[in-house]
Amino acid sequence: MPFTKVSARLKELGYKVSVFDTSAEATAYLNSSINGKTVGFGGSVTLTDMGLFDSLSENNTVYWHHHVPEGSTPDEMRAKANSADVYLSSVNGLAETGEIINIDGACNRISSVFYGHEKVILVVGVN
Repeated sequence: MPFTKVSARLKELGYKVSVFDTSAEATAYLNSSINGKTVGFGGSVTLTDMGLFDSLSENNTVYWHHHVPEGSTPDEMRAKANSADVYLSSVNGLAETGEIINIDGACNRISSVFYGHEKVILVVGVN
């Protein structure tokens, strides 16, 4: 399992860690654990590839500046995502030491990861 060492280190640092063999398993897990919430998304190819916006939208209100309803703006979606109950983001890199590396053009992901939500979920893929 490729995440054995980093999973152990993240747990030592106080993170709850779940590891899945496939993105479909991770998507099913997230769908079963997030229900009836407002959900904010950071810009993420990983979340897009997993189809999480559509699947989580079935039982939640999801805000993402990549899916802007008519009459709204990307900035309004970022603000709503920033105040959502749950925030999801991927990470740009994860070191075996547990260091999380993120680069963020608008600072919406970085600020949301650090403050303001009941729960923050970081999704890490292997690529």
